[in-house]
Amino acid sequence: MLNVSLIQQSMQQLGLTRSALALACEVSKEAVSNWLSGQSLPRPRKLLLLAQVLQIEITELIAPEDEPVIAYRTTGEQRASAAALDAARTAAEHLQELLPYLPHPRLFSPAVLEKPSLEDAYLQETTRQVRARLGLAAGAPVQRAQLLALLQDFGAILVPVYWNQQRQGHENALSIYLPRSKSAWVFVNLHARIDEFNAWLAHELAHCYTLHALPSEEGELFAERFAQSLLFPLSAAARAAAEMSGTPVDQALRQVAWHAGKYEVSMTTIVAQVDAWLSSQGRKTSGLKRKLRGPGRHIDGGREAGTISAALWGADQLPAEQYLSITARWFNTPIFDALANWQAAQGGRSPAFVASALNIDIGQAVEISFALSKPGARSGHSASADSPNSTR
Repeated sequence: MLNVSLIQQSMQQLGLTRSALALACEVSKEAVSNWLSGQSLPRPRKLLLLAQVLQIEITELIAPEDEPVIAYRTTGEQRASAAALDAARTAAEHLQELLPYLPHPRLFSPAVLEKPSLEDAYLQETTRQVRARLGLAAGAPVQRAQLLALLQDFGAILVPVYWNQQRQGHENALSIYLPRSKSAWVFVNLHARIDEFNAWLAHELAHCYTLHALPSEEGELFAERFAQSLLFPLSAAARAAAEMSGTPVDQALRQVAWHAGKYEVSMTTIVAQVDAWLSSQGRKTSGLKRKLRGPGRHIDGGREAGTISAALWGADQLPAEQYLSITARWFNTPIFDALANWQAAQGGRSPAFVASALNIDIGQAVEISFALSKPGARSGHSASADSPNSTR
């Protein structure tokens, strides 16, 4: 198979679109799409031409079967930098080493989507079926605990991390799929905005369901539209559009804010779905998108939303020991137990390994590595009263 991540990285560095690459390789845009989606391989002459156009060695074009599949979720449609992609590949190598330390081997393959498509009808039916699995009434909000449960049912291993908001590319989430073990790892940035938390979870759920079968740009668009449709379906958008019809802009924005609060999503998501419904009816869109300040005004009238960590636990960043115990329970994740057990097996602390596996800076990793080495650090990760899945 082709080394798609390297090809996409080279295209980004050279400023090549898919159309431009197709022209340079003397093939159709559809042929390039088939290459990037794994549906076909270039013939030898085209493979040589592809290597020349991308300025990489032809031997590097063919990826091993266990090449990790990586997808960042960034703010404002920014592309993840080459350095960020390299860091994610390094993280994938370290996560592979943690597999023997996970509590239970996966015996069943997860359910995945057959031939995912960007067609509206396909997306609507996909999210309808997911909502039906959750037993949701038409237009009912999806609870955060339900999103976490869907990810866990899939078998995704959640990795809560602190990536500060000045990080290159402003990454909010990252998913890594390891084909050899069929394991999916979802990194959640606890410094991301709380009003976009559900959207990031739903976005990463879409990547899990597709196993990244779509090419990079199409895969990101699919995940974005999946998240919007799942969290604020068109039936709810239709009602919101009717309520806002003919109202002054300020009143319409207040109604958008009310729906954002009810559905625990950003105002941008509400407006995007209202506009999608209006367009499906052949009507003029709301015009509200340009009225939103920043990436997505929050429900309190424009003030920036706080971070996930601050909203859930009262601090933008928890001390290492609290971070490990609270987030392990809240996300019901075995990642920290696995790291602690790996360290113990190696005979001592390993901040460098922790930094690479969690894709964090060495300063954080030193504190976390020390906390993981303390007696009782390997305390399990079952749901508790602190968890969104708690029944209390």
